[in-house]
Amino acid sequence: MKHFKHYRSILLATMLIGIFFSCQKEEPEQIETEQVETEQIDLSGMTKLGKRLENPYSVTNMRKAWESLKASSKVSKNGNIETTHLYIKFSPKSEEELGILKRDSTLVLYEIPLDFELDENGDFYHDPEVPTDRPTYQYAAIPIEKELPSGVEYEILEELFIPDEDGDYEETSKNFASKETIYQLVDESLRLTGNLKNDEIGSSLTAKSKWRPAGTIRVYDHVTRSFVGVSGVQVRARRWFTTHKGFTDNNGRYSCDGRFRRDANYSIKWDRYEYSIRSGTIGQATLNGPKRRGDWNKDLGSSTSTIVNDKQQYYALIHQGALDYYYGGRFGLTSPPRNAFLKRQLKIAARTENGQSSYVKARRIWFGADISLQAWNRRSDRVYGTIIHELAHAAHRQVDKNAYNDVVWDAYTGPCTSFNGCQNLGPTGNNNRRLLETWPTTVEILFTTHRYRNKFGRTTYGYDLNNLQNQRIADENHYTSAGWDMIDNVNQRTVYGAAFPIDRVSGYTIVQLEQALKGARSWWGWRDNIRNRYTNSTEGNLNELFDNWPN
Repeated sequence: MKHFKHYRSILLATMLIGIFFSCQKEEPEQIETEQVETEQIDLSGMTKLGKRLENPYSVTNMRKAWESLKASSKVSKNGNIETTHLYIKFSPKSEEELGILKRDSTLVLYEIPLDFELDENGDFYHDPEVPTDRPTYQYAAIPIEKELPSGVEYEILEELFIPDEDGDYEETSKNFASKETIYQLVDESLRLTGNLKNDEIGSSLTAKSKWRPAGTIRVYDHVTRSFVGVSGVQVRARRWFTTHKGFTDNNGRYSCDGRFRRDANYSIKWDRYEYSIRSGTIGQATLNGPKRRGDWNKDLGSSTSTIVNDKQQYYALIHQGALDYYYGGRFGLTSPPRNAFLKRQLKIAARTENGQSSYVKARRIWFGADISLQAWNRRSDRVYGTIIHELAHAAHRQVDKNAYNDVVWDAYTGPCTSFNGCQNLGPTGNNNRRLLETWPTTVEILFTTHRYRNKFGRTTYGYDLNNLQNQRIADENHYTSAGWDMIDNVNQRTVYGAAFPIDRVSGYTIVQLEQALKGARSWWGWRDNIRNRYTNSTEGNLNELFDNWPN
């Protein structure tokens, strides 16, 4: 097992900025100087490369194959074999440079070189010669006429001749020769470079019918007790330097945008334009599927487990929550930070720990992830809810950055960088941490109940202590039910007794509650904005509701 240490400068930046700006409810954590300084990055789950293969699509080898066909009188004319594509290795030095590449939707990027076998499958790859605080190399095959992105260092590894792309788009080299001749040429180059299976040599290779990659991706859900479709994930099928892609629908079904004659390598990159999921603290989370001809159907997780303890199941649930927040209806709420020019893709570190998740924008200074997610070994709905919670923090900052930063300082940064410690907050810290955590808890409940009640028809589903209605006042002072209480029409005091909040407020909308965050620099400020900006017949009970939780 190989580990890498963070640099000492990261410790200083962490302590100054405050690591636990916004956290998902869990056991309290203390910031310990020595622990942060010696934090290690585990690379034990990394994919291992095998041997490098001789490239049948290089211009040199394609010309050799043509001459071989001529010598056996299988072709009669001279072949005009010229470069159609470039095999390129990009070397981004920062997240900004990686973002330049990712913003070009025509680039199909791989962290693994395309002309290597895999010795051992993992769920990420980071080239050992690249420091862990920098993005790893990115590999792609690019049409010769395409203008390369500026501002990112690259190396041309090989000039390619790819005459047999068969996508649902305009083909390169379509006038080179007949399909039969092209098939013969590709087969001969595969044979000469040792890339044909033993049972294919000497067979009627050109007679192989074409097939379209397709299938279904599902994830096990503990609430529905079944495998459910993973929507919005891009499945890729690659054969050498040609990739065909397809997005899954709401049922997890996908069909790629091209065809192959032979088997192809399936894979999933847990990545969309707006966000990317990391395997732990570094490394793009991926799923390397089989090399096969025909459909690839994949179920993630196990029906025999009552918790999420499968990495690909973990990634799928995190992806689903992020997809719903970024690309779904979102109930009229503000989006988390968007990917755009001079901005960057939001990074989610999917850590296999059951601890305290957090959103800290400042982590990106040293190639860190915006969100550190630690929802391992929880039920599927809790994993989904936790990523929603952290994305709601990120969206809160978009609503009013200055007010958010002030609240964070009082709730986390100030106490956590003082001698008193993160858990000795005082009245101001308690007041502001309650605002900072009650809001995303409300969004968490909204998204999760909608997922199970509306999408999956579980009409009686309740999230986390029945949407926190069964949570006693004494049990939680920060992650409160107050936000949901202002939406629903349940008075816990009447239903459950004196140990529970008195809630005689109802009828507010989630958008009203979010917009009241503008200018809110305290728990009381949020309450006052709600009362002053909106008319509601129960607004006279807002003080009573907010006073349930003491400072």
